[in-house]
Order: sequence, then C-alpha cells, then structure tokens
Amino acid sequence: MKNSQLTFKIFFLIVLNDIGDTLAQLILKKGLIQTGISSVTFGNLAEFITANAASLLVWLGFLIYAVNFIIWMIILYRIDLSIAMPVGSTCYIFVPIVAVIFLHERVSPLRWLGILCIVLGIHFVSQSKSTTKGRA
Repeated sequence: MKNSQLTFKIFFLIVLNDIGDTLAQLILKKGLIQTGISSVTFGNLAEFITANAASLLVWLGFLIYAVNFIIWMIILYRIDLSIAMPVGSTCYIFVPIVAVIFLHERVSPLRWLGILCIVLGIHFVSQSKSTTKGRA
C-alpha cells in the first residue's frame, strides 16, 4: 500500500528534484548563451540545433533532467499527484534566485510578490490532509 502523506523524506525528494530542475535550467541557459546565437528563426534553426548539440552544458542539462525524471517517478509512486505538483513548485522560488545571482537578471517586485504567493500555497498544500483512501 502506498503512503500518500507528505513525509519529510518525500518533501526532501521533491525539493531535491526542484533543485535539480533549477540547476538544469541554469546550465541549459549558460550552454545556449555560449553558442553565440543571438536569435532563433526558421532560417537558422539548423545552425541553432547543431551548435547546441555540440554543447557539453546542454548535454549536462539533459542528463540532470533524466535523473530528475527518475526521482519524480519515485515521488509520484509515493505520494498523491495533487500534493506532489504544488509542493514541487519550489522551483518557482529557486529559479529566480539563481537567475539573479548567476545570470544577473532582474526580478521585479511584483514577481517577488507572486513568488511569495507560491510559497504560501506550498505551505497550505503541504499542511492539507490527503483524501485518498488506501490503495492496493
């Protein structure tokens, strides 16, 4: 029987998955920037694909996504999707922080307010009780 409660172990896996997702996003972005292609159009799509297929950072990002996929399957096996997805929204917190620190992007106060709303939503969802009855 599957445990549908949000335990610390499952919460840790979800946060680990979101940190991996954030890292993959950052590495992919860095890899895409390194190609030197400033815009993507239908005319230079083949060049864009070829340049990025040769990027070690792009491949590393894909590898992290593959590991995250396995972690996500474990999470979904252990907990209800209706809990896992909202709690898994911590990447919406991590990505802007990493983008500000490593990519020197600007995040507006309104976006930070939206992120705060996401944090509150994660808290409320993680505190809610599952309505799923026991499963075989």
